[in-house]
Amino acid sequence: MIPCAPDRPTVAVKVRVLEVYRVAHVHCPQLAIQSFVKSLCDLHGVPYRPYLCQQFSIAYDLYLNLRRWTDEHVMQALGRDSKWRLKHACPACTYKLEGEDALIFDMLTCFDGNDSLKRVLRRDKVAMGDSETGEPVLGKSSERVDNRDVGDRYFSLRERVEKWAKDRVADRLPMQAAGKVRALSRPMLPSNAVQEEDNPCANRWKNMINDVTSKMWGIFDETGIFLALCCHGFVLVIADMIRSGELAKYPLAVVEELLDAFGMNLGVGYDVGCHFGATVANSSLGDEAREKNLKCLVGSFHGHAHNRLCQLRFLAMYVEGMGLEDLEGCERFFSRSNGLAKSCRYASRFHRQQEISTYAKHFDSFETYANLSKFLCSNYQQALTILKTEGALQTWMQHEGVDSVDRFHEWLTEERSYLEGLKDAAKTNEETLEMEYVQKLVNLSASQYRVAAAEARHARGADGTYTPGVSKEDRARRRAQEKVEKDLERVEELEEALDVVERWTTESAKWGATVEEIKRRKYAVALDALELLIVERIFELTKMNQSQTGYKMRKHIAKALQARSKAVRAAIDRYNEAAGALNPPMPSITWEQVVEYAFLADFDILRDTRAEVQSKPWTRPPYRLAMDRYFKILRACEEIKRLNVEIPRVVTWIRDENRFLHKMERILSDGEGKSDVEKETDGYMAVQVRLYRQRRGRFDAGHLKRFHELARMPGFTGSLRCGVAVERRDLQERLRELRTELAGEDGEDEMDVDDELAPGMVEPRDPQAQGSNDEGDEAGDQAV
Repeated sequence: MIPCAPDRPTVAVKVRVLEVYRVAHVHCPQLAIQSFVKSLCDLHGVPYRPYLCQQFSIAYDLYLNLRRWTDEHVMQALGRDSKWRLKHACPACTYKLEGEDALIFDMLTCFDGNDSLKRVLRRDKVAMGDSETGEPVLGKSSERVDNRDVGDRYFSLRERVEKWAKDRVADRLPMQAAGKVRALSRPMLPSNAVQEEDNPCANRWKNMINDVTSKMWGIFDETGIFLALCCHGFVLVIADMIRSGELAKYPLAVVEELLDAFGMNLGVGYDVGCHFGATVANSSLGDEAREKNLKCLVGSFHGHAHNRLCQLRFLAMYVEGMGLEDLEGCERFFSRSNGLAKSCRYASRFHRQQEISTYAKHFDSFETYANLSKFLCSNYQQALTILKTEGALQTWMQHEGVDSVDRFHEWLTEERSYLEGLKDAAKTNEETLEMEYVQKLVNLSASQYRVAAAEARHARGADGTYTPGVSKEDRARRRAQEKVEKDLERVEELEEALDVVERWTTESAKWGATVEEIKRRKYAVALDALELLIVERIFELTKMNQSQTGYKMRKHIAKALQARSKAVRAAIDRYNEAAGALNPPMPSITWEQVVEYAFLADFDILRDTRAEVQSKPWTRPPYRLAMDRYFKILRACEEIKRLNVEIPRVVTWIRDENRFLHKMERILSDGEGKSDVEKETDGYMAVQVRLYRQRRGRFDAGHLKRFHELARMPGFTGSLRCGVAVERRDLQERLRELRTELAGEDGEDEMDVDDELAPGMVEPRDPQAQGSNDEGDEAGDQAV
């Protein structure tokens, strides 16, 4: 029983009831304490009272604290310090083996921020609003200081995040961004800094700058979380976003922590990875990031909204070593963790972190780890399925006369060089003075024609009988004359600005070239409008299909999409009209083509109207589709190579972890040479180690079964043979050196080295308590 008060408690809650709520809550985060307590009241036939929730919450906090205390002591008994969880978060990523194939990325991670788990800052009520504006005024904070630690080491320390606060980040953003943050002069960047103009998406992704310059929120204290996951879905680091949006300081702090923990060859997927890469390079982390070969990438889903040049640099499909990883694991995590929002919104700072940490720990142990083998085997099967399309690609290549797959690399390089060479591409979207001058001359001619027509109608009706429409014609003639004067004034201003001596006519030398520029300008505007509507359509469809989107919202979005489809069709008509007016004309597009666009970057190819560019193979849809299929096959080959490394890691981890925990359980249970107090204490700890082993190993049999089913599939090229962990070897070498030194000092023989220590562990505290191997050692060098 867990009491609800420290002194003379009158109410207590059974541990079993608290455990039922904990398990139910982590599986269904929407289940809050109030709903559970009301259910208990109904089951016991008693009326619900609000104070029962408070009593249950007190007992639940104490229960979770006891679980944390027990887990900490178990980890101490196993020799695992506070840094062990992060360094061994994922067996497939971190449990490296001797002699395994080298990978381009030692570890792939994904970042993202989410504002669903924000928390209201408790404030005093203010009776009166602002005396001048009448707007409500926020009261003083009434938060009570609560310094309790939730443990588990998931959350990054706030002090570590604040190292990258606003006044420091402003100095580390690229030049143009920092200029928007503050107007002060900025120190010169180092020679190896990344400039803003090198970032192909600098003009599209400004959310980091907007967040830096935005006002702090007054209603919420924590405004969300910033999350880092490994590519298999294990939670690495969580940072609280404090009274701000998704500032650059949060990913910078997370990157610093991951570099310290994992070191070399990290791949970081972020929805604004193209912009964030420049931020990291210009920060104090830049040298370390370059030394440790950090690579910033863009997830497959968010990458579709980036321009084509950015995709060629950062999109997973075109980055060597990525495999089939989409770097969008945070979105999947948030789709489930958003259910915690109701429990976190009005909680205290401690209770909010406790909710998130408890959920993350359970998610890692009973969701992500439980499905790890399924994730790896599914990716292997997906890669084999993609490789089966290689024959169809070769048939297409023979039909189209493509002699080698090297052509795809050449086309990709040619496309990248072409896009990088468009230094003056922005001018096609800017209206020049010459274009405006010609347009105003056309407008002036049309205005003069309308005045002449009005004068002719007036002359024909001057000798006739009076009709009521005469006054209306007079007003139209007067307005036409005013329009002529206005257009003439603007024409004269432009002639003065352009230093035109003789007014241009259709026979002038520059007239024809400027008219073509106007046509290209109209074409670019029509293309921009069409692209904007497609972006809105994709984002609205995404929102409509999200879970927990209400019925009314779904109907509202559906009606908006119906209206949007008409707007898209009208935009297509305008585009085709502008495309047909070009010389030579651009190909027209249909509604079916627009709907099937997979990449918004396809619009980038349409922006260049030169015939020699449109004749390039990589601009044609069939060839672009073949390029994507080829690079997908390359990524599938890389995925199989990575999985052939990760699967033996997991198999070896299962064996080593099982052996180590069995050995520690025997050591703690053995009472030889111990006092009565130590025997009793270690006996209790042995029970907890056994429970810890059972929790950790309940899914291992399922993992090994899936791996052996995969090994029997045609096309499997990996191995299920257990290896030797690199950290285990290094630890044994250090222990051997230490024992040699101790033996030399004491004049004794060298002590034996325990070869069954798990990675990241210290030597068992009672090295004399060595028992014979039990069932944990019988696995041998094979998985089964």
